[in-house]
Amino acid sequence: MKKGRVWERGLKLLGFVAITILTLFPLYWMINVSLLPEKEVIRSVPHLFPSPAVITIKSYGEILTKHEVPRYLFNSIAIVLPASAITLFSSFAVAYALAKYRFRLRNFTQYFIIWLVTLPWVIYVLPIFIMASPLGLLDSHILMILLYGFSGIPLFSWFALPYLHSFPNELVDASRLDGCSEWGIVLRIVIPALKNALIALFILRFVWAYNDLLYSLSFTFHRAKMIMPALLEFPGYLDIPFAKMAAGGFLAVLPILIIVIVFQKYVVSGLVGQTFK
Repeated sequence: MKKGRVWERGLKLLGFVAITILTLFPLYWMINVSLLPEKEVIRSVPHLFPSPAVITIKSYGEILTKHEVPRYLFNSIAIVLPASAITLFSSFAVAYALAKYRFRLRNFTQYFIIWLVTLPWVIYVLPIFIMASPLGLLDSHILMILLYGFSGIPLFSWFALPYLHSFPNELVDASRLDGCSEWGIVLRIVIPALKNALIALFILRFVWAYNDLLYSLSFTFHRAKMIMPALLEFPGYLDIPFAKMAAGGFLAVLPILIIVIVFQKYVVSGLVGQTFK
């Protein structure tokens, strides 16, 4: 083996180890802090590897019983799952029309989507609040589902366009010649072929909406409150409960970890390896 190739493999391995440590250490430290008593968290010499005698799950018990964390976790999942499905299927339909059809104002539609992507979400808050308040939709699940569902369509339409542009037009034309309807082409041919990419985009949308604070802080108060704004209520005026905040943070990130671990191969192949060339 050439010396240059050995150095190249060594640098790649070093980079992989460094990225792994930088990625996993914050998660380890959050779990570590969540298992410590509050007085042990702020000691001058931190517990890098706490002994079993120090470890406690008291923080988890407090946030589960006193702060309604299970309710807020359920709200987050119940809102973000259908919202992500709305975003995915709506943006896929828009991208499919732009990629496979030629129609008037097609270029204008693409530029309009780019313009919508560049607009910050904060400009929508006041108009939506004014419209939702008299309709009684504030602090409701349906409002949050609609907000997260439709707000992501422009960006994810743009994300889906390259996959559909690379999908062979010959397959679509051949299916039409065989008498397959447009719905049949999409459901039987395009979606199965792009399954990995669609799953990856769904997970990406789920993570972004799940972690959002702008809409969840602006339009929910208690009934539809999500987990991320709920964690902001843990600190008080006179104290900062680091262990409770770390325990809440770990429980909040747990659904995302489970989804990413279970669907890891789809994420990698969908975002990196999906090609038809």
